[in-house]
Amino acid sequence: MAESTLAHPLPYSLLQRLATAAEMRRMDRHAIDELGLPGRLLMENAARAVADRVTALAAQLSAPRPVVVCCGPGNNGGDGFAAARLLKNRGEAVTVVKLGEPSGADVLSNWEAWRQFGETYDAQSEAETAEALLQQAAVLVDAWFGTGLARPVEGAYRDWIDRFNASPAPIKVAVDLPSGIHTDTGQVLGIATHCTHTVTLQVGKPGCYQWPGAECAGSVEVADISIPPHWEPDDPPLYRLTAPFARELLPHRPRDGHKGTFGHLLSVCGSAGMGGAALMAGRAAVKSGAGLVTAAVPKALQDRFVTSAPELMTLAAEPGATEYFAAAHAPGLLEAAAARSAVVLGCGLGRHEETGALVKELVARVERPLLIDADGLYPLAGADLTARAAPTVITPHPGELARLSGLGPAELAADRVGHARRLAAEWGVVLVLKGAGTAVAAPSGEVFLNPVADHALASGGSGDVLSGVIGGLLAQGLPVLNAALLGVTLHAAARRHRGELSGTYFSASDLIEGLNGALRELGAD
Repeated sequence: MAESTLAHPLPYSLLQRLATAAEMRRMDRHAIDELGLPGRLLMENAARAVADRVTALAAQLSAPRPVVVCCGPGNNGGDGFAAARLLKNRGEAVTVVKLGEPSGADVLSNWEAWRQFGETYDAQSEAETAEALLQQAAVLVDAWFGTGLARPVEGAYRDWIDRFNASPAPIKVAVDLPSGIHTDTGQVLGIATHCTHTVTLQVGKPGCYQWPGAECAGSVEVADISIPPHWEPDDPPLYRLTAPFARELLPHRPRDGHKGTFGHLLSVCGSAGMGGAALMAGRAAVKSGAGLVTAAVPKALQDRFVTSAPELMTLAAEPGATEYFAAAHAPGLLEAAAARSAVVLGCGLGRHEETGALVKELVARVERPLLIDADGLYPLAGADLTARAAPTVITPHPGELARLSGLGPAELAADRVGHARRLAAEWGVVLVLKGAGTAVAAPSGEVFLNPVADHALASGGSGDVLSGVIGGLLAQGLPVLNAALLGVTLHAAARRHRGELSGTYFSASDLIEGLNGALRELGAD
């Protein structure tokens, strides 16, 4: 029987590590102070990356294509002055709108150099002309604030970000990250620029991949500006998931394998009125490669899956209640779990008091890798998940995690990564925090972002499909962290393989049909 454990080497070199504001400051200081790389050189490299991106984007427009670079007083503004100079030197029609007086040696040097090349308008003393330039621009460059911003944008900066957003320019490029976005959390600090593209420097920033920051950032390009990687040993790693990384997590499927080779999942899901949750979880597990799937359901649901999913075996929970799970069903379900490779618990269970008692007993006594979702999480507020000996994955949406942890919804939303990291470590689980920019946190403190997950997956049953996918991978023997990471990647990718369905309007069942294409996309046979 396939076994799943928590510890397993991951192909970290295929991930994109993200840097917080503090980590980026240390990396800059290491490059400049310890390695002797001049700050002016790094600024020039950043400017060249921005200029290259602007040149390529502007080339797609018909002439005239005026470029306006909006520069603040700090290093981000210095990048902007240098980028304007490079663009002017390439023949682009560039003007600078300056807000605040340049400060710092490198910024001042680039400001003085730019003044030899083109015109600058002061946003405060020449506001009318500056605003007209923003309205007439084909390309706007946001070089107001970089990673150092940590307080709400106020005063003149707020007013000019409003004007930036009101401009009809079809191309808006942020330098490093959109001004007004918190580098670490992606939260809006009062107001933020809305850009079509972001050129983030050397290392990706978490704020570009978490909502609402990701929406403000648009298409993100990470530009190498010659800052060597430098991480402190106690920096908690945060990664962005990539397709090459997920490809390496695909389970090995020997050509001479049989259904027993690929594991047997037990799904404990469903109740009267919510049998579809059990059906979708089971079908998704089959589509993700589990050799066998048994759907344990209340007796009233046992024969309802035959025509919809003949691949599923069913097991009626007996004796006792027939329309929902109850504590009396525990012995039979524990016996069934012991004979399977992994267990999914929770989809569509309902919130009957007796069901809650069953959930607590199964969580305490199931000795197989266990995924807990949805109504399976409801009775566990305050429960001690660390008492489980076998590996555990929980897949809450923000409301469910708020209930489990006692956090307020706004408090949780303000720092999804930080809270997911802390709670995964406290509870000893792999925590999949669903929602736009799904975060997967390991007990070790590592967090992995899947920015592809967004509102397109916000459909009833989508979470049941994710549970089935991860459960099917657990049944095949993947370690719980691997299964969670591959599962969220496949789940999000399935939206691209749902036939002719348009845009973001599709059902959870359509996601199941897209799983084959998602697996092929990663190179599965």
